[in-house]
Amino acid sequence: MGRKDREQASWVEDTRTEPLDVCVLCGREGEMTDHHLVPKSQGRRQGVKLGEIPTVKMCAACQGFLSKTFSNSQLANELNTVEAIREREEVQKFVKWVQKQPLSRGVRVH
Repeated sequence: MGRKDREQASWVEDTRTEPLDVCVLCGREGEMTDHHLVPKSQGRRQGVKLGEIPTVKMCAACQGFLSKTFSNSQLANELNTVEAIREREEVQKFVKWVQKQPLSRGVRVH
């Protein structure tokens, strides 16, 4: 019994023209997530609507580091601006390290 002819899959070249997003902390380019500068749970407690909470573009590694390192209360009260986050010594050490990692590599944050 003969094989059926199968259509050859044609790979489509990525023709995106929009620029890649850049992480506000580490500066790496790629797919980013929206990081709420005030955690959603804290913002709702303060009566702020979800759409009114400011967000910034951040890579998954940096966002994961922030959520593992700081409590929601700290993020809402002390670290609710990019400048305040960048000033922390532990963030500076992490950013210095993560900038050397390729964005394609899954970075585990402890």
